Amino acid sequence: MFSRSDASRARSLPHRGPFQVAVFFAVIHYLCLIATLTLTVLCVMNPHPDTATPVFAGIGASMFTWFIAFFHRRSAKCPLCKGTPLLNTRASTHSKATRIYPLNHGTTAVVSIVFTQRFRCMYCGTPFDLLKAPSSRHGGQD
Repeated sequence: MFSRSDASRARSLPHRGPFQVAVFFAVIHYLCLIATLTLTVLCVMNPHPDTATPVFAGIGASMFTWFIAFFHRRSAKCPLCKGTPLLNTRASTHSKATRIYPLNHGTTAVVSIVFTQRFRCMYCGTPFDLLKAPSSRHGGQD
């Protein structure tokens, strides 16, 4: 996803907490979707009145976690352009914005943070590294 030169120039985030919380709730939502899909398949394979209750509970949990994840993803803002890199809007994307097909740019950023602790803002094209300490913490230039 990132080339060697992009990884060395990745910026640090002054406040990575909103991104970590947003990714946590997004992953919880994705896990609820997987559980709901699994329960639905089991319900179709074994049609019994008792198997429908967990499916409806999974649908309710998925809706609830989507609601929470949506607002947390919306609150995580890019420090440079003030866009929402974890949530797609109708704004045009930067030419350097990355995306894993068939996912959109926001979901790709969430997946990238989960696996690499890095992402690229889809609006300004700036790469960020969540593990990199801000220059204000170590007293020097990046």
